[in-house]
Amino acid sequence: MNAMPRGMVALGFLGALSATALAQAPSEVCPAYTRSIKISFTTLDPEPSYNNSLNVTSIRDFLRVRGHVFAGRHEKTLGLTSYQLGFAMSGKTYAVPSRGGYCVYLSEVIAEYGYRNHDVFVASEFAPGSCEYNAILDHENQHVAINRTAVKGAGPQLRQELERQLEALKPKFTRDPQLGTDRALSEVYVVMNKVIDAAGAAQASRNAAIDTQYNYGAIGDLCKNWEQGNRWPRSKAP
Repeated sequence: MNAMPRGMVALGFLGALSATALAQAPSEVCPAYTRSIKISFTTLDPEPSYNNSLNVTSIRDFLRVRGHVFAGRHEKTLGLTSYQLGFAMSGKTYAVPSRGGYCVYLSEVIAEYGYRNHDVFVASEFAPGSCEYNAILDHENQHVAINRTAVKGAGPQLRQELERQLEALKPKFTRDPQLGTDRALSEVYVVMNKVIDAAGAAQASRNAAIDTQYNYGAIGDLCKNWEQGNRWPRSKAP
């Protein structure tokens, strides 16, 4: 089983954009860029953390803490791969006085995309080395492989999209230079979030393809002691 709460993350790796590629703002308001914009972009892909200390009930509670509520076959979650995928972006700007206000230019964009955490759980009812433990772990590692492939593939694409957005970005006119950074990045954020949402949806679809009743049935056929010694959680009385 795979779960993905959304999160936010932080900073990065150095590159540069040519200022000549940047779109020119209307000359009567702000002159075009004359300095290059540095791009600092990091893709986060930490090694997954493996945990066999939570029982079935505790895994269910962990899901609820992270904002997930499952019923049906997921009410008895024997294994779980949970990750928080996020994107964060900040900028450095400089302001040039112009006609009672300021023209605000970006000097650097710092972006980060990837996992804040990547946690794999196998319920403690199943001892390491047992058939059941190994079957659950194998399934969860399939999720891990899907997730890591997805984020490694999306990272370069997101960086390219960020470069395209900055090539078309125009300087911003403002009365208050302290508010300029958010305004300078606001248009970029809108586009980047759409691209990230599309990448996340594709990743979720690939994970869902292995979380099927057929696959669960095939896993169940591998071992014999799924119920031995287990006390499954019961719904609390109203």
